Amino acid sequence: MTRSADLLREGRGPLLDPVDRAEARDAAAAWTGRVNTVTARTSRVDVDALLIRPDGLVAWALPIGRDLDATTLVRALGTWFGRPA
Repeated sequence: MTRSADLLREGRGPLLDPVDRAEARDAAAAWTGRVNTVTARTSRVDVDALLIRPDGLVAWALPIGRDLDATTLVRALGTWFGRPA
């Protein structure tokens, strides 16, 4: 079991994606070094994906049953993690 504190320890923002979507990985690829994409399975969260800031707050969430819109994810990545590399 991985705890959220373990994911934040490196000071990077985890993108938690239980489905392991290629679109999510591709969107976050330009922020490698600042964001870690993690395939995380949990029964405790009512969302399909989460981008967490390094301070532990949610920066972006994909509600259950919605299609991933990479544009909104990229916007959140840029807002919270700066310009892409």
